[in-house]
Amino acid sequence: MARVDLKSAGYMFDLPSILANRAWLRRPSPFPHVVACNVFAPLFYEALATSLRRILEAGLSESPIAGRFSRNIPGYDAYGIGINDSLDEPLTLFVSPVWRDLMVRLFAIPETPYVFAGAHHHAVGSLSGFVHNDFNPVWFPRANGSELQIPQQELCAYKTGAGPLSASEKVEVVRGAVVIFYLLNDGWRPGDGGETGLFDTRSARVSEPQARCGPENNSLVAFECTPESYHTFLTNHRLPRTSIIMWVHRPLDDAVAKFGDKYLERWKS
Repeated sequence: MARVDLKSAGYMFDLPSILANRAWLRRPSPFPHVVACNVFAPLFYEALATSLRRILEAGLSESPIAGRFSRNIPGYDAYGIGINDSLDEPLTLFVSPVWRDLMVRLFAIPETPYVFAGAHHHAVGSLSGFVHNDFNPVWFPRANGSELQIPQQELCAYKTGAGPLSASEKVEVVRGAVVIFYLLNDGWRPGDGGETGLFDTRSARVSEPQARCGPENNSLVAFECTPESYHTFLTNHRLPRTSIIMWVHRPLDDAVAKFGDKYLERWKS
């Protein structure tokens, strides 16, 4: 589904009633990022967890299948599923205007209607990722007015823009900020792995992050996507690791004006 209707996934979410903790912490090192614990009120967190657990209980697929956690992220040792308005209502928070608005305000990013959210599941012993910054240009079908637009791969490939749409029917934007929300990681404790590692350089050893954000239930880490926002998944030794990840996107010309065209991380073929 291409668009998220404002009536079904928009301002029905009353953030003051579902957010439990407003004391989100800004940390400066190794690059500016925000962390928060006990993000959602218990009832809403349980609704999110229950919705995602139902999908996990349908099983993991080694090939892409709609509506299932699948091996659909090349080069990344995880199962993924996209979030759209066909899923249970709690999960659509992450593709709603109110959540988009929260993220762009948090990092002072120009608002666009282009959002992408999904969930990742790492089986025990999943390989660490590679150090990267998410400062990627990506493509969407052009939004219709104020409606939010999510990727629609068959019409416009997210990474390349390939597909049947004409140039006027699609738009290239840049990942502006990302939030990783952790859930269904019952029993996690330090030493189990599965953290999001933060790094000060691309050449840093994956095993030696400058900061680790543990996947504790109902917690998050968020940051602006910049040429220096180096991060990755760290291997999980004892338990599976599950998260929801969401990007807001900024205009291409804004990203170039702020950071320079040469720093854009264009996808390799």
